[in-house]
Amino acid sequence: MLERILELLEEGRSIDEIARELDVPRDEVVGAMEVLADLGYLEQVEAGDSCATCPLKSVCPGACFRFKGKVYQLSDFRLGRKDGH
Repeated sequence: MLERILELLEEGRSIDEIARELDVPRDEVVGAMEVLADLGYLEQVEAGDSCATCPLKSVCPGACFRFKGKVYQLSDFRLGRKDGH
């Protein structure tokens, strides 16, 4: 399941989309993402105090919104990539 979640994340799928596709609870996907981060496949992104440096700036409704969750980005590290890298 971890490999499939990683593939779906690489396709740009949201947590809710992944949960629906895999027919699992959203919390299970979030937990799997934490495992993927621990394994080095995802990197947690720290949101800054400034909207200009925030990784959510392209989807944020404005400065009044304060995101309290975790944000991850795909790591360059991969085991057994199909493209040979």
